[in-house]
Amino acid sequence: MPDLLPTLASFHCFACSPTHPKGLHLRFRSDGPGRVRSEVTLGEDYVGLGSVIHGGIVATVFDEAMAWVLYRHRYAAHLTATMELRFRGIIPAGTPLVVTAWIEDDRGTRVRVAASLAGAADPETVLAEAKGLYVKAPESVMDDVPASQREELLEVFDRFRNTDS
Repeated sequence: MPDLLPTLASFHCFACSPTHPKGLHLRFRSDGPGRVRSEVTLGEDYVGLGSVIHGGIVATVFDEAMAWVLYRHRYAAHLTATMELRFRGIIPAGTPLVVTAWIEDDRGTRVRVAASLAGAADPETVLAEAKGLYVKAPESVMDDVPASQREELLEVFDRFRNTDS
C-alpha cells in the first residue's frame, strides 16, 4: 500500500485539512515515482445540478492533487499558472472516487502536472482529467505565509527529501 502523506496541521485548507468543518478532507498517498493518489467520496454538500458534483469542486480536487504531487516529489510549494479540465462523465454525489496526479514534465521552476478522477469501483473509466502548469512559489509569496505554516511545510519537504535519499 502506498505511504500516507502527512497532514499539514497548521493549515486550514478547504481541500486537505482534516479539521476543516466543510472541507473535502483529502489525504494523499505516494503512488510511485512522481505520483500521488487520494480516495474521496463527495456528498450532497458539493453538488451543482441535481445530484451531480459541481465542476468547481472537481477543479479543487484536481488542484490539490497536483499541488501535493509537487509537495511530495519536488519538495517545494508551487502556484497554479494554468489548469485545464475535461469531463468525460457525470460524477454523482456519494460515489467513492480515486484521484491520481503525476508529474509529466519538470523544467525546474515550471512543472507540467496531470491528474485523473475515476470511480473507485471502476478505476479504468476516467470521469474527468486535468492538466496544469505550476510554477515554483517565489520567496515573496512564502514570506506572506505565517511562520508556523512555513516551518511546518519546510519540515514536510525535508521529510520527503530524506525519505528519497
